[in-house]
Amino acid sequence: MSETMSDKPDEAPKAEAVETPPATAGAEAAEQELLKVKAELEAQLAQNKQQTDELKNRWLRSAADFDNYKKRVVREREEAVRFANESLLKDFLPVLDDLDRTRQILEQQGSKESSTASILEGVQLVFRKFVAQLEKHGVTAIESGGAFDPAKHEAVQQVFSDTVQAGGVAAEVRRGYNLNGRLLRAALVAVSLGAEPKPDGNNPPV
Repeated sequence: MSETMSDKPDEAPKAEAVETPPATAGAEAAEQELLKVKAELEAQLAQNKQQTDELKNRWLRSAADFDNYKKRVVREREEAVRFANESLLKDFLPVLDDLDRTRQILEQQGSKESSTASILEGVQLVFRKFVAQLEKHGVTAIESGGAFDPAKHEAVQQVFSDTVQAGGVAAEVRRGYNLNGRLLRAALVAVSLGAEPKPDGNNPPV
């Protein structure tokens, strides 16, 4: 008798393979992509901030340079106005020198004659008015006393002096002047050599 289908042993069912759900793998890839984009954006943001800071600093420097330029232009313009008459005023100084010398000569004469006294009075009046007008335009006399200063003095003589120590101004030969605080003409002076040395008794002068 042939075997029937019911006589065959039952076969056990095969186990199905477990696979990673496609949705989970896609989520991980998306997360990695987001992290990458975030890092790129942060790097770009840092670069943009650096560029912005550089532009800001450049602008601040340019603004400071322009402000300094404006101040320099204003200062140069003011100086041009203050010293515009420098050459003209300097040409007047010899006339003032002549008046001053005339005044000093008349004072040294010490004459009590009315004619000389009236001349002296007139010269002094003109001299004072002349000085006042020059001062009105910024011209002031240089004080020549004290130590020799090459910035305002010009040495034309060296003399012995019992009253002025060596290196000091012993006498004023020609008055100097400033124009608005800047040297207009140096004062001509005699510089002291100190007291004249006494002759040695053993070596009397010839």
